[in-house]
Amino acid sequence: MKRAVLRAATVLAAAIAAAALAASGATASPSILQRFSVPSGDNCTYGYTLGHLEWRSAPPTSAVRVTGMLADRPFPNNPGAVCRDDSRYTIASYTAYAGERVVDETARRVNNGVVEIEFVLGANAAVRGIDRVAIQVCRVSLLDITPIPDYCGRPHTFTPSTVTPTVPL
Repeated sequence: MKRAVLRAATVLAAAIAAAALAASGATASPSILQRFSVPSGDNCTYGYTLGHLEWRSAPPTSAVRVTGMLADRPFPNNPGAVCRDDSRYTIASYTAYAGERVVDETARRVNNGVVEIEFVLGANAAVRGIDRVAIQVCRVSLLDITPIPDYCGRPHTFTPSTVTPTVPL
């Protein structure tokens, strides 16, 4: 009888511990952290975005956290270029796909400065299966009333299979 009570107490303690761990969100589901750096494609690199994509689980995932920065100024590693203010601002688009379908997208803009970016693609999506994220940086004239880009760098596509997963501590 004493052994049965001890066994039941052990099972109950394990169940409570598992429930507390799940409720705290401290599960050991793997995430994939991937760096990105995407330029606007011009000679002076007027605009660019760089940072990290955090794929929240093993592929296919339901959300990708994006952190980093977006800049609109000459790139500091291009000392030979003489780049004047070109009366344009930089806009970066971040698009999550599941197959050929757009799951979520957002854009950020900056003019003559740097802004931090932090958002989650797919946070409100009802579908699971984000298999890639495309990032493109464009330059738009400040003088036009329509926000149509004057030019864009090539889109860069990122997939979670290009890096190894890490398990959060």
